[in-house]
Amino acid sequence: MPFLIFLKSFEVLLYEVMSWLVFYPRTLWRSVRHPLALMERTEGELKLAPSEQFRDVVSPPIFLLLTVVAANGIEVAVVGNNPLIDDGIGLATMITDNTSLILFRLIAFASLPVISGVFALAVMRRPVDRDTLQPIFYGQCFVTTPVVLLFSTAATLTRLPEPAANIPAGLLFIAASVFYMAVEAAWFVYETKGRPLAGMLWAFAAFALCLLALGTTVLLFAGF
Repeated sequence: MPFLIFLKSFEVLLYEVMSWLVFYPRTLWRSVRHPLALMERTEGELKLAPSEQFRDVVSPPIFLLLTVVAANGIEVAVVGNNPLIDDGIGLATMITDNTSLILFRLIAFASLPVISGVFALAVMRRPVDRDTLQPIFYGQCFVTTPVVLLFSTAATLTRLPEPAANIPAGLLFIAASVFYMAVEAAWFVYETKGRPLAGMLWAFAAFALCLLALGTTVLLFAGF
């Protein structure tokens, strides 16, 4: 009987993992093509039963996790292991392999939708609790994840020995920044029913806070 239960659990797990081959590209495409639509549907999705949530896309936290894993795989394939694994000092000594590096990156990048979510609730003068933060966190994961992929790819390109690789890396950084602030500005305007200028200012402030938090984390773990 325990073996049959194990087989049934493995069957469910295998199907879930293999379904990502279909739903991950779809989620990535929609998060780039229609990010606001995905962000707006999260609150309604979270009111459904767990088995009914996000049936046609990957769940936002899993979407972020898969992207971090994919970005790490691209880095290893193109330029090898990150220097933090072998040469880390200070806090970076906790990163000893790619598994711990993925975990670190996941926590670092997941802090961005949390920061943006708390900032958005403050702007909209809503209480910050588990019920109000979760739908915004999930929605922010949708817009943050393509940015994470672009940023990570750009960082990988900067490690190539050819100086010319810094040009596409810079373009990717710019594209990611513009995409993030444009979506955030539109989202703030929609949620607050405010003016576009106010939305742009709030989006820039959220972006600045995220960069500050991410930059501080990287500097601490890089040993600076």
